[in-house]
Amino acid sequence: MFIRSEHRRRLWSAVVSGALLLQPAAARGKEPSRAELEERIRRLEQIIRDNGLDRQPPRGGRPAPARSAAPPPEAAVDKPAVEAIVEEKLRKQKVLAGWKDGFFLESPSGDFKLKLRGYLQTQYRQFPQESGDTGTDQIWLRRVRPIVEGTVYKYFDYKIMPDFGNNTAQLYDAYFDVNYFKPWVALRGGKFKPPLSLERLQSATDLLFAERSISNQLAPNRDTGFQFGGDLFDNVVNWQVGVFDGALDNQLNELNSSSDFDGDARIFANPFTNVDIDWLKGLGVGFAGDYGHSKRDQNLNLIQYRTPGRATFFHYDVSTASANTISVFTNGEHWRTIPQGYYYWGPFGLMGEYIISAQGAERTQTKTSGKTKTTNVREATFENKGWFIQASYVLTGEDASFKGVVPINPFDPVNGRWGAFELAVQYSTLDVDPKDFQLGFAKRPDSTQSASTFGVGVNWYLNKNFKLQADWYNTSFDTPVEFGDNLRDHENVILTQFQIAY
Repeated sequence: MFIRSEHRRRLWSAVVSGALLLQPAAARGKEPSRAELEERIRRLEQIIRDNGLDRQPPRGGRPAPARSAAPPPEAAVDKPAVEAIVEEKLRKQKVLAGWKDGFFLESPSGDFKLKLRGYLQTQYRQFPQESGDTGTDQIWLRRVRPIVEGTVYKYFDYKIMPDFGNNTAQLYDAYFDVNYFKPWVALRGGKFKPPLSLERLQSATDLLFAERSISNQLAPNRDTGFQFGGDLFDNVVNWQVGVFDGALDNQLNELNSSSDFDGDARIFANPFTNVDIDWLKGLGVGFAGDYGHSKRDQNLNLIQYRTPGRATFFHYDVSTASANTISVFTNGEHWRTIPQGYYYWGPFGLMGEYIISAQGAERTQTKTSGKTKTTNVREATFENKGWFIQASYVLTGEDASFKGVVPINPFDPVNGRWGAFELAVQYSTLDVDPKDFQLGFAKRPDSTQSASTFGVGVNWYLNKNFKLQADWYNTSFDTPVEFGDNLRDHENVILTQFQIAY
């Protein structure tokens, strides 16, 4: 019964379709032509075949399945829309290799990373006046530092940075970080900048002047040890505490021959960093210090306080003559205290710190006359002091910061872009303890007790990677100092430095 009903339904569908085919001619009120009738018959037969009406269904069986209608034609592809979708997918996909402030490789999980970067500084030094000439005009490589750093197993970072500037090869940084509990606390071990001087902790690529202040030479350059540190209260407070081998002023500690260590600590606060008051956000203040006690192990002749023109204006008096041998070594306690701070508001920047470096020392003088040998030993503790203050203003309106200036319009003069320009001024002093001269640890005119430096500079940031600096310094000495065959009571020097950091 169902089969016959279905067959009749299809038959009626064919009849209706045929009637629809004949309708246009009737509507026009004229008889169709023979060609039109033949075409309509052909189409009607096709409808019958498509619906299976040209054959009887088997008795008791199911009707033959009707042919499915042809799928509708696909819509035209919107090529720009497809490209936009693909581009969005690629943008969200994690990049595993490329360039971002250096070349990097990364595992899909992000647990393993490798980054290659570095910087190069080429410096031109000129002494424009003979009366302030303390050295030779020179073009030289001030710093050449390739950097390898990365991450292994997500929580373990490392950094290795040698330096090939000054015609030497030295290892400056080689350390690891364990960051499992970062940002509250992290462990660092190896050779790195101890947590003391604010100016020293600033990267050499971000310095306002080509050279650090003369007062900064009272702080160590690098030291070897272990340090805990972290950030508290949403980056309001930064702290470090560590144990180090003990480095002399402005020195890279390579090896301490004694069994004594230094304890270093620093706390720095940005109290308004999370406050919605723009002119207070850039205020930071801190205090750092270290303490240690050493036996007679490190040669103090390594200490040489220098001018911006790299001329030595103070060093300890030593002699290797067989008839009169003089040596000066560390012996006793040594400590440093360093209050520090900075302030940045828009294009304006201000930074400074005060350093006291105390060092116990022993001077041994051995005189030989014939078969007679006389030894004289003197001990003392010296307190050397220094401070600096510097200010800057970015003329092109970019924000000044502790990490340098990023120009809004990188250098492209054809399109009217010239980068960023900054003016800077600095004043710095370094005063040696008078006892150094009174007790014969140093002597004039090889050294002087006090020096002060005034400098002005212009910085041109062509882009975030290339910077040109031009500085003029005047350094005054408390008493004339002998440089080669010349006595000078001051130094005038112009430093021009080209820097590329990648």
